[in-house]
Amino acid sequence: MSAPKHKVLARAAIALGSIVIVGFSLSPFVWMLIASITPEAGAQNGETWTSVRAVQYWPQSPTLSNYWALFDTVPFLAYFRNSFIVAAGTMVLATSVASLGAYGFVRFRFRARAQILFAMLLAYMVPTVVLLVPLMVIFRTYGLINTYPGLILAESTIAAPFELLLMINYFSSLPRDLEEAALVDGCTLVGAFVRIVLPLAAPGLVAGAMFAFINTWNHFLYAYLLTSSDSTKTLPVIMRLFALGEPAVWGTSAAGAVLTTLPVAALFLVFQRKFIGGLAAGAVKG
Repeated sequence: MSAPKHKVLARAAIALGSIVIVGFSLSPFVWMLIASITPEAGAQNGETWTSVRAVQYWPQSPTLSNYWALFDTVPFLAYFRNSFIVAAGTMVLATSVASLGAYGFVRFRFRARAQILFAMLLAYMVPTVVLLVPLMVIFRTYGLINTYPGLILAESTIAAPFELLLMINYFSSLPRDLEEAALVDGCTLVGAFVRIVLPLAAPGLVAGAMFAFINTWNHFLYAYLLTSSDSTKTLPVIMRLFALGEPAVWGTSAAGAVLTTLPVAALFLVFQRKFIGGLAAGAVKG
């Protein structure tokens, strides 16, 4: 086989494999979209969703009634607001703490530095469920149950360690000469960090911030256990109620899932280059 034909077949195989992977990855979202426009009567029919012979790959009469029913059944916009406040607050807090901490670990030398980093990595490997009882006790003692600050602090315990490790690798790749030049020109250490380091670390910051936002937006456990009123419950909590209802309202649940996914998808599409670049840089540099 000649070299050109070999290259053509290789590219065709790569393209075919990519199409299969993308199709497989998108199939749950496509199915969710189809379920959201299927009439609820059909969605509640056991044969429609559980029997292979009765599966409807496209509804006979598509409708948006599930979306209207979603807004009529629950205060969806209020839960959406709660999710946004908690996710945005976690993103800001975790990114701020992680960037300052990572800069300190990279630029300063102090005792037990390696041991502290190892302890943080070890703590990050601890399952989230193990932390529930201590968090519940601490938050109840300080009145943080069923509050935005409490939920933001709880979610930051997941997002901040990951961002810290990511930013340590990223800051390690930045030359120290730029900061020293800024200090010589009269800049303070904080000024050099804000004006020189942070702009250069923008891809890493965006990657870490997006991880914090998306992880918090989709996280269910803390939002379920640390909230008890509609004033602080988030979207993952209310989506669970539709699936556990009798009967389960799958069409309305799918409509809520579609609307819940849209902000995250839009955020990723806008910042996908910096997100992927920041993750790649944080993984290989240092």
